[in-house]
Amino acid sequence: MENKKNTTKAHEKPVHKEESKTIETNVKTTPAPKKKIDDVEYNILWEGKPAGLFQRFLTKINLNFTTYQITKDELIVITGFFKRKLNSCELYLLKDPDLTDTLYQRFLDISTVSVTVDTHDSGPNCTKRVIKLKNIKDGSKVRKLLRDAIEKDVMERQITYLNRV
Repeated sequence: MENKKNTTKAHEKPVHKEESKTIETNVKTTPAPKKKIDDVEYNILWEGKPAGLFQRFLTKINLNFTTYQITKDELIVITGFFKRKLNSCELYLLKDPDLTDTLYQRFLDISTVSVTVDTHDSGPNCTKRVIKLKNIKDGSKVRKLLRDAIEKDVMERQITYLNRV
C-alpha cells in the first residue's frame, strides 16, 4: 500500500520537488528616491561622494561637502560649505563619458568619470568643458548608468545628430 504513494501512472510525469516550486516573475520595482534640494524634488538615479583617503576621513567626520548626483534629466555637482554651489548640466548636452583610474585609485577601488559637455562652439579659440566626478566608488557602473541616462534623455527629447551639430 505504501508503495502506491510513490508510484505514478504511465501517462503522468513524475514531479520533483524542484519543479513543483513556482518562481515569481513579477518583480516590483520601487520608484527612484526623491530628494528635495532647496524645495525642488529630484528623481535621483545615483548619488555619491568622493571616496579618496582624505575624502573618506572627511566623510567620517561629516566634513565632506561634495556630492555628485545623476537624475533622469541632469548631472548635478554640489560643493562648498560656507558658499554652497550647485552646478548642473542637462544630460542631452553631455557626451562620451570616460573612465580613468590611476594606480592610487585602483588600490582604493575608486575611479574618475569624466564627461564632455557639448557647447555647440567650434573654432580655434573654443575650449571644451569637461565635468569630472573624481574618486567615486564603482566608477564603471556609474559610467554605464550615466551613458544609459544620456541616451534615454536624448531619445525622449528626439534629438538627432544633426540637431546637436
